[in-house]
Amino acid sequence: MNKLLRLGGWAFLGLVLLWVVAKVVGVVLGVVSWLVSTLVSLLVVAVLLYLAYLLVSRFVGGSGGAKSRSRSRSREREKIYE
Repeated sequence: MNKLLRLGGWAFLGLVLLWVVAKVVGVVLGVVSWLVSTLVSLLVVAVLLYLAYLLVSRFVGGSGGAKSRSRSRSREREKIYE
C-alpha cells in the first residue's frame, strides 16, 4: 500500500510539473508571437510609407532634380558669358 501511495504521489507531481511547463511554454510562445507580429506590422508600415514617399516624390517632383538642373543651367550661362 505504501508503494502504491508513493507511486501515485510521483505521478501527481509529474502531472503538476507538466502543467507548469506547459503554462511557461505558453507564456514564452505568446511573447514571441507578439514580438514577431509587432515587427512584421512595423515592416509592413515602413514599406507602405516608403512606397507612398516614392509615389509622392514622383508626382510632385524631387527637389534634388530641380537643383541639379538649375546648377547645369547656371554652368551653361557661365560658359556663354566667358
